[in-house]
Amino acid sequence: MPIVRFETKNANSLVLIPEPKFSGRTLYAEVFLSSFSVRVFELPTNSIQFPKFQECIDLLSKEILGSKQKVTLVAEGLFSGIVFELLKKCPQAIKAACILDPPLSRNEEKNFFRLPKNVEWILERFPRFLFSKELHSFYESLERNFQYGFANSDRLPAIVFTKNSGKITKQIQTFGNKIERFPIFRIETPDPKSAQILLKNLIVKIL
Repeated sequence: MPIVRFETKNANSLVLIPEPKFSGRTLYAEVFLSSFSVRVFELPTNSIQFPKFQECIDLLSKEILGSKQKVTLVAEGLFSGIVFELLKKCPQAIKAACILDPPLSRNEEKNFFRLPKNVEWILERFPRFLFSKELHSFYESLERNFQYGFANSDRLPAIVFTKNSGKITKQIQTFGNKIERFPIFRIETPDPKSAQILLKNLIVKIL
């Protein structure tokens, strides 16, 4: 489980936990390098050995606690659950936190012809390893920790929606006071590159 480091002259420290590389990924390091020293947790996509959830938490906690400066933490998609765990484990070392496109909208609709969420998620990202018990277990840990943190955490990251999320008012109606507790932002652009720039500006100027 490598952490890729982009050291720059910026004292501001940013830790990214993006989705694995697939067509729907939004979070990439390059756009942030002008404003941060960036570290990226990259889950390997070509390995038959998938990590346990706790191994990810331990590795990222060590990285965050070893930073000379407080870090800004951004996670994408299902990996948002890791943010809640890190906010609980090392809050003193985290300046601000953000979860990007958390897996909320999928729960709004029930379609009998739709694949189970775990199968859909794995097919999009790791089609070669659909039958990996380790990968299914890892998915379940991510899902469970996100749902628990979203409902129960007393340390609240900002939520940023960029795509396929529906109106924020509908999200609030669907999830009630669970989502109303969070600072919520919406980035509206059909261009993924523009979304990345707007996300960087939001993190720099608001978080």
